[in-house]
Amino acid sequence: MIEPKGILHFTIGVTDLDRATAFYQDIVVATLVRQNRRRTMSFMDAGGGDLFVLTATGRHVAPNGPGDTEFHHAFVVAPEAYDAAVAHLEAKGIALLWPQAKAEEGPDTRHNTFPGRHVYFHDPDGNGVEITDCAAVADNL
Repeated sequence: MIEPKGILHFTIGVTDLDRATAFYQDIVVATLVRQNRRRTMSFMDAGGGDLFVLTATGRHVAPNGPGDTEFHHAFVVAPEAYDAAVAHLEAKGIALLWPQAKAEEGPDTRHNTFPGRHVYFHDPDGNGVEITDCAAVADNL
């Protein structure tokens, strides 16, 4: 039996490692931990030791169509930091694919698995990215 204690990292395929690393540093505000010797992987810290790896293998295929967010990677922000995170995306000119619920509107009721406020966008390689304050986990999954 396997009894995981957590996730060490997940991998996001990209076409240009430097561009992707800069995007996730500037837009998601993740920290570059290190790159591998071949410079095909950037190990990124999303906060609290939660890692993801940007990997450029030459085989990346965008998982989503234009405007689609079915395949995405979700990053959690504190509820009190959500509006500032959305403002950061807007200030950087990031196209928001699923309009976020504003603070005065309360949680986004269209998103019933993880209630809270959510905003989606694509990275430069078409990978879906979600920012959420993830206020709760629904009990009616």
